[in-house]
Amino acid sequence: MQPRSSKGGARLLATSLVLVVIASFSWLNQSPTDFNLMCQDNSGAYNLKVMGVVGKGLRVHQRDLSPGDVVVVVGRTGGIKNKVLRAIVTRMRKVSINPLGNGFSTAFDTNCAVVVDKECNPVGSKILGKIDPKCALKWPKLAQLASAGS
Repeated sequence: MQPRSSKGGARLLATSLVLVVIASFSWLNQSPTDFNLMCQDNSGAYNLKVMGVVGKGLRVHQRDLSPGDVVVVVGRTGGIKNKVLRAIVTRMRKVSINPLGNGFSTAFDTNCAVVVDKECNPVGSKILGKIDPKCALKWPKLAQLASAGS
């Protein structure tokens, strides 16, 4: 007596194997830092893609960021398209506790950054909108530009 082989079972096995290979390939290709920030100043950039965080390595996830961190970005649109730059994160969607310890916490509706040069001086001349209090305490130049801009 010979074992019966079903063509339907073999097709199902082959299909599921192909789906597993495709899913694992897309999972391996995605970057943990694959997220965008809006540019908050008038430097000419609109969207910035985060590549890494200065001082924390290249493979840093968005949850490891906080307002005031210096990140390495690539300009996605605007005058600095496809150029590698540095930026300071000024607003985050996740809740950040006020560094003064007064019980307040802040969260914004967008993730934003300000483009800076190698000495962390802002490239733009004004910042549009508010910045996080933690970022304002860490970077007084940005706080001055933000108060002058609004």
